[in-house]
Amino acid sequence: MSTPLSTELPRCARRVDLPRPDGPLAAIEARPDRPAVAAALLVPGFTGSKEDFLHLLEPLTAAGVYVLAIDQRGQCDSCGLAEPAGYTEHGPRGKGYGTSVFASDIRALVRGLAVETHLPVHLLGHSFGGHTVREALLGAHRDLEAEDSPDLGALLPLASVTFLDSGPAAVLGKASRDRLDVLLAVENQLTLQQIHELSPMDRHPDPEVSAFLLRRWLANDPGSIFAIARRLLTEPDRTDDLKALLGAWDLPCLVMTGADEDVWSAPLLRDTADRLGAQFALIPDCGHSPNTDRPELVADGLLEFWLG
Repeated sequence: MSTPLSTELPRCARRVDLPRPDGPLAAIEARPDRPAVAAALLVPGFTGSKEDFLHLLEPLTAAGVYVLAIDQRGQCDSCGLAEPAGYTEHGPRGKGYGTSVFASDIRALVRGLAVETHLPVHLLGHSFGGHTVREALLGAHRDLEAEDSPDLGALLPLASVTFLDSGPAAVLGKASRDRLDVLLAVENQLTLQQIHELSPMDRHPDPEVSAFLLRRWLANDPGSIFAIARRLLTEPDRTDDLKALLGAWDLPCLVMTGADEDVWSAPLLRDTADRLGAQFALIPDCGHSPNTDRPELVADGLLEFWLG
């Protein structure tokens, strides 16, 4: 997860709820002081939240970008699924936290953002958020093929897609895999509070940030947490499918990573960018969360890609 340096909202931002059929998604909305030239939807990773992008908001809005940073379904302040067994991959009546749940939210938000702002929409996913973004794209492509329609603009009107420290398949870093294995070993045995007591989630010198980290962990829907953990250990490599989609849609793509990335590795992500025919950006002196460790460099790279 990413740890923000503070939890204070910048002047340009406010917290909002975005209506969806399964319940609202929590978001931070940031508006530029002048007419916007682009819009961006930012999707956080496993155990993260909309606050992972707090430090990007001021530089992005200063350049004229309207930003929505969200909590995914069942994550932090976003509503979870109502079904008691929703955490299973195929819960009652076929619902639950399967891949389509997260992806359908993203597709709906992209369409709504395009309609409401009349701006080019740029989509970014961090870590597991990148897996959600990929599934949103591939799911839209499947829908287009089923309808025998080439009209991407009507189904998913995007100007670009960015994968931030998001690998092509399952987590590879041993420490990350071990943590996921331990977490899944206590599924249905320990509550999130009990897991925190064994492995504290609030270790931070700033008491406000520490309190936020604990509140964020406890606010998660356990079903969402465990479903994402399983998916991170088993996610298949669909880079070839994504490359074909990017080519068919003529959709610009950026792969960005911290130089010390340890969940997948920077060389692997550079290779993934090459396989996709995407641009690649390496952020020095940071690991899996350059969005909180080096936000000024991430913002510069995004703005060059989006507006340059």
